[in-house]
Amino acid sequence: MGNPTGGQEQQSVLPAKHLRIYSFYKHGYNDTYFRENIRLINYGTFSHSLYDFAGLQLAYGLTHRLTLEHETGYFLQKQLRYNDPQLDALTRKGYGLSNGVLGLHYALWSHPRSATEFSVAAALKYSYQSSPLEVDGVEMPVELQPSTGALGFVARAAFVTNLSSTGLTVFLQHRFETNRPNYRNYTFGNAHHTSLGLGMPLQTWLYANLQLRNEYRSSDTTPSAARLASEGSNLLIASPALSFQLPAQFQLTLFAELPVYKYYFGEQLSYQYAFGIGFSRQFSFLSRQSL
Repeated sequence: MGNPTGGQEQQSVLPAKHLRIYSFYKHGYNDTYFRENIRLINYGTFSHSLYDFAGLQLAYGLTHRLTLEHETGYFLQKQLRYNDPQLDALTRKGYGLSNGVLGLHYALWSHPRSATEFSVAAALKYSYQSSPLEVDGVEMPVELQPSTGALGFVARAAFVTNLSSTGLTVFLQHRFETNRPNYRNYTFGNAHHTSLGLGMPLQTWLYANLQLRNEYRSSDTTPSAARLASEGSNLLIASPALSFQLPAQFQLTLFAELPVYKYYFGEQLSYQYAFGIGFSRQFSFLSRQSL
């Protein structure tokens, strides 16, 4: 389990003494059981699941090569609904703070004239929870917990370049997440996200982006006989986005996610779609003498 992606990840480091704030809302929906790449009709305990998530990403340029980054968020709701109406009437919603991710992002090589950069990042993932979420005195299942409840580690490598003749921006990024066992000795599976993206200005105030992302997740593990929330998956997701330049240097981003390939290890509810909206702004704290 990790924080949901927000349609506008920070691919390059920031200039020194610059702050970037990106906040977003994302809705995600899952239904229909899959086993491997086979759709299972009229099958399974659960009918569907969904979440509504509010995320916040902060980045500050410490030097021209090193950026301090932090991401966090809050699940407004997480739902897991049953096919059985009697069981479904007893369901409760999960909610709460997700994981925090605090790390450093370093530009190993950059060429400002061509806006080309190769960078790496490393971060500590931590949980705000020291005990599982309970609603009406009942402990919520793993799927409805807002965070992993454990420490973890995140590593990232990114390459971005701008083809000045066309204005096209190309980026390639890989993100790896791993988790420690939590308070129930439950360990969420590792995640590998590999993204290839293309971006191009359509107008001076409008920017289009198309990202193709592979998400590979290994199975959760626990020494007990408890049910696993995930036995692992391999997804290919298309994510288009439009960014609008607003007054006062604000930027509005609309994004969506649609799976184009799904493979599940074990029998699991499958990912159907997600969409969201984000706002960002960058601030400079350089003195007038240095401008």
